[in-house]
Amino acid sequence: MSLTVQCAAKVNLYLAVVGSREDGYHDIVTLFQPVSLWDEVTLAPCVGGVRITGNDPAIPWDERNLCHRAATLLLEAVGCVEGVSIDVHKAIPSGAGLGGGSSDAAATLVGINELFAFGLSPDQLREIALGVGSDVPFFVLGRPAIGRGRGEILEVTTGLPPCHIVVVKPNITISTEWAYRNFSLLLTREKSEVTLKQLLEGLRKFPNRELNTYNSFESGVVEKFSEIGLVLQECRRQGAILCSLSGSGSACFALFDERHRAEEVSNYFIAKGLFASVTRPVNQALVLLWKE
Repeated sequence: MSLTVQCAAKVNLYLAVVGSREDGYHDIVTLFQPVSLWDEVTLAPCVGGVRITGNDPAIPWDERNLCHRAATLLLEAVGCVEGVSIDVHKAIPSGAGLGGGSSDAAATLVGINELFAFGLSPDQLREIALGVGSDVPFFVLGRPAIGRGRGEILEVTTGLPPCHIVVVKPNITISTEWAYRNFSLLLTREKSEVTLKQLLEGLRKFPNRELNTYNSFESGVVEKFSEIGLVLQECRRQGAILCSLSGSGSACFALFDERHRAEEVSNYFIAKGLFASVTRPVNQALVLLWKE
């Protein structure tokens, strides 16, 4: 028996870095929204150890991969001596701030728990997930949520109403670790909650209210990579209701209420040689599909 898990990308509709921590991480306030850009992770029992393969040659398919780490931690946590094979089909661009690696890791945790009938609760899975990466607990939860702490303190929210989200990735890859190390971040704890509340109120009246957001990385990323600034500038020129960087980049997103407009903008960027896709908000980041 094998199990395939479809796992969604995310965009950060809001992201404020609000403090540094003694453990070397940062405290954030963010608004996570899953979107309909999907990887697929297929899991099957095997004899001994963790085996991983994938279709993207730019990604390490070995012990460095988050799926490998997730599987290893889960099997160790339950004392399982059986092995698991993992095959990842990527459609979510890596190094983009879209959470593809974290989503794949969450799919691995949830999928193995189901495949082997371990019976771990969502809370137990999220605890293991935090040992894999800061965004992984969100993907285990799988629903639109406000994230605090490292992103693992989650409050479910309504998220985006039906709309069309153009995701654009310039030909640039940015790792989150590199971004934190190279940009001087303005810590905005007090202001962040006010701005987030205003955004949430605006989303409830979408598309009939002006929306404003914030991303702590955006100014530094745009200054360093002018191509990203040009993408955001073009999205605004094309009439996006809201657009911003996702995570630490390099992907940007833009919201439209009309699909034909979103498709026109997406095609514009594709013609320029960039990755672009029209997605929609989804309320479940992981979808389990059994296979024989």
